[in-house]
Formats: sequence, C-alpha cells, structure tokens
Amino acid sequence: MRVMMDDPTIMLSTIHLVPIQNSDNSKKITKVQNLSGDRWNLVKLLFLYILQGVPLGFSDAFPILLKSKQFSYYDQAIFSVSAWPFTFKILWAPLVDSIYCPSVGRRKMWLVPVHILLGTCLLVCSFYINDWLSNTGDPNLIPLTIVWLIINMLAATQDIVVDGWACSMLQKHNIHYSSMCNATGQSVGSFLGYAVLLLLGSETFCNKWLRFFHKSGSIITLKGYLYFWGIVYIVAAACVSKFKSETQPSAEQKGLGVLNTYKLLWDIIKLRNVKILGMIFLTAKLGFATVDTVTNMEFMEAGVSENNIVIIGIMVFLVKLIVPVATTKITNSIKSMDVFMKCIPFRLLHGLVFSVLLYYTPTLLRASVIVQTCFYTMLGCTFITHQIFSFTMYVIYLSFVSKVSDPKFGGIYMTLLSTFANVSLAITKTGSLWLVDVLTFKQCTANSQNYCEASTSIKSCRAMGGKCSTIIDGFYAEIIISSILGILWLCIIKKPLINLYHSDRKNWLVYNEDNLVKVNVNDTI
Repeated sequence: MRVMMDDPTIMLSTIHLVPIQNSDNSKKITKVQNLSGDRWNLVKLLFLYILQGVPLGFSDAFPILLKSKQFSYYDQAIFSVSAWPFTFKILWAPLVDSIYCPSVGRRKMWLVPVHILLGTCLLVCSFYINDWLSNTGDPNLIPLTIVWLIINMLAATQDIVVDGWACSMLQKHNIHYSSMCNATGQSVGSFLGYAVLLLLGSETFCNKWLRFFHKSGSIITLKGYLYFWGIVYIVAAACVSKFKSETQPSAEQKGLGVLNTYKLLWDIIKLRNVKILGMIFLTAKLGFATVDTVTNMEFMEAGVSENNIVIIGIMVFLVKLIVPVATTKITNSIKSMDVFMKCIPFRLLHGLVFSVLLYYTPTLLRASVIVQTCFYTMLGCTFITHQIFSFTMYVIYLSFVSKVSDPKFGGIYMTLLSTFANVSLAITKTGSLWLVDVLTFKQCTANSQNYCEASTSIKSCRAMGGKCSTIIDGFYAEIIISSILGILWLCIIKKPLINLYHSDRKNWLVYNEDNLVKVNVNDTI
C-alpha cells in the first residue's frame, strides 16, 4: 500500500499533520522489487524478534515444569495469567508511540531501558527460581506468577516497539518481509527459551544423547540459564544503543502527543473494517484453544515423558522456521486469505486425531518397541501437520495486519489488530486450563474422599502411597465443545473476512476523505 498526500496543508480534527513534500515514498515504484538496502535491516529486525521470542519460550517451558512437579490444571490456569500483558499492551501502546526523546530516538528510548529491565528481572528470577519450584507448590506459585507477569509486561512493551520500528525500518515494497522476520525470529527465540532449557536441563536427556558416560546433573540449570539470558538482554541494550541508528519521526508523528495518540487509537477502533476484524478474531481461538494449550500436558499425564514431548517440540520448531519462508509468496499473494480459510477445517480435525491418540497412549506405551516407535512417529507427524496449518494461518494474519496498517501510525495500528487475537488467546487459554479440572473427575486410590482437585490434594495422595486415578477426563469433553464452536465460527466469519481482505485499502486508513484528508492509495499487494 502506498499513500500520497496531495494537499500541501492538511488540517485534521484531532491532529495537525504536515506532509513530507517531494518524498521518495510518493514516487511510484517501477523497479523490480528486491532486498537492496534492506538486507542489514532484516538482520537487525530478526535479532530483535529473537530476543522477543525468548520470554515466550520460557513461558511455554514453565507449564511443562509445573506439570512435571504435579501442579494441577487449576494452578496452571493461575500461572497463565502471567501472559496477559500481551493481551492488554494496547493500553500503554499509545504512550510508547508518542513519548520519546528526539536525541535518543523514538524506538530506542523505549527499547534500551526495556532490555535492561528484562535482563534485571531475569537475573532476580534466577536467584529465587529453585525455591519457587520446590516441592511445596502452592505457596510458591503466586510470586512466580507475579515476577513472570512483570517480565511479560516488559516483553509486551518490546513487542510494541519492534512492531512499530518494523513499519519504518523496511522499504514499502519489502514490508511483507516483516511478517517473516516476526514469525522466524520469535520461533528461534522460543526454541532457545523452551527446547534448549528443557532438554539441556534434563539429566536423562543429557546422559542418553549427549554424554559418553552417565553423570549426575544436567548440562545447564534453570537458575543458570535465566542468569545467562539476563546478561544477554543487558548486553543487547548496550548494542542497540551504540550501533543501531534511527531515522527521525515524520512530521505527522512529531505532532502527536499522548492525548492525541489515544484519540488516534479511538479513531482506529471506529473504522468499520477494524470493528469487523475485531469481532472475528476476538472469537478466533474458541475452536483451537484446547488443542493448543492442553495437549502436551495430557500426553505427559498419559505416560509420554517430558523429554519426548520436547523432542517433538524441536520438530515443530523446524516447521516454524520453514513455514514463514515457504509462505512468503503466499503472504504477498491475493489468494493468501483463501489459504487461511482452507487451513481451518484441517486444524480442527487435529483435535479429534489427538483425542484418539491420547485414548490409546497408555496401551501403546506398554506394547513392544516397534509399536512404541510407530506410536511416536504418528504422534510426531500429527504435531507437525497441526503446526503447519496453525503457523501458516499465523503468518498470513501477520502479513495481512502489516499490509493494512496505516504506515504513519504503525506501532499503534499493528498492536491494536494483534490485540484482538491476543485477547482471544489469553481468555481461552486460561479458560481451557481451568475447565479441564472442572470437567475432569479423579479419585485417589489410597483415599476415596480425596478427589485430587488441587496440587496439595495430589501431593497428599502421593504421600499416602496412592495415585490419582482419572474417572472422567475433561479433555475429551473440551475437544468436542471446541470443535463444534470452531465449525460454527468458520461458517459465520468466512464471507466477512474475505470481504475485508479484498476491501479497498483506503478503508483502513485512519484519516481518509471522510476526515478532510485526500488520499491516493495504490495497492501493491
């Protein structure tokens, strides 16, 4: 999308914008699109997105660690609240977009201190993490959740800054590469925070695959790894401050204050296209939340080891690296939303496939080695195909958001559009974890009055020499409910979403002809 301002003096109702005359951006792009001039910027952007993905990887690893220490789904639901800052980051996104020091840089002023604070929090967390994850789970869950809430709040702020910087860091004809950097960078960062931590932090895995002789202890510890990344963030802050230059904000951006930025946010929300997109993606996770959130922990409970779950996660990680590159042409194609729609039924079908595999898991794990090998092959392939459909949808959505966002207000605009999906993810994730325990009925084999409803009850049962036997598994009930909701959601949103994708790009601009601004839009999609 290219925007040209024809009127030399533009007065808006809330913001006074001064156009940039004779700007190179106003010239029609006639050359073959290439990466000339943007290669180094892509490397920098990829690095920033990797740092953004590391806390996300840690957040994915902690539920596995909590599950291995017998924390209940109710406890998991409480900890999942720590991820909510990504949902509500829109509340402080206008502050990030409007308050800055020109001599430092609009994005650097926020990114450098955020990295320093992130590093400091990780260092502090490393000193207390062993106490928080001790055998007495309940008293330690609250401080762990609070600290990780702060870390995710800082990571969400970093997300605002980097998304906004991506809009101005790349040339317009290369802007679709920002979605590739986002998806690939966050995948690499998540891998470093998730798979590396759980595998190299496992004594069993290290002795089986990485050592010639058995030794006690793992290669890395959770405490040491958190400490390492705390140092990395502080060093990264120094590097960004020293070596990354930043262009001055445009005349339009210079005129924005805090109040005007919140007015701008409200003006974006009032756009008809934004309202429709919001209603679609606020409900987008209803059909997928159970599979995305609970599946790993259900297979662990059925007997699949933590190490095998993480190894499957590594294969899924490789898919995450390949999909953004493989779908680059699709995301820049007019048919990309058709691909998005076709992925939904296959993604819903995986919920039923996982349910069948889960039901037979205990039996298959007691069978011969050949049968176990076939089982793990099927399980790994199912996770991989599920991730292909899931991540393809994710990359297409990111590309769509980056294309329709008004480039003059990229940080706020992209954050708002991302918030719709984040709200759906946060609510359904916490809800699905909580609902599993509500719909699941267990009983302690050593005490018929103990229904294993909380982590203390589970540990009490284990202390008596018993185990929690599942009578009714709420996972299957949730799969049925979410599948029905997913089918209904697809039937309702299919036509409106296609119409949004093919909508004239001027309908996405904050200030168009209806707001006393004459805009000439050329669609380069």
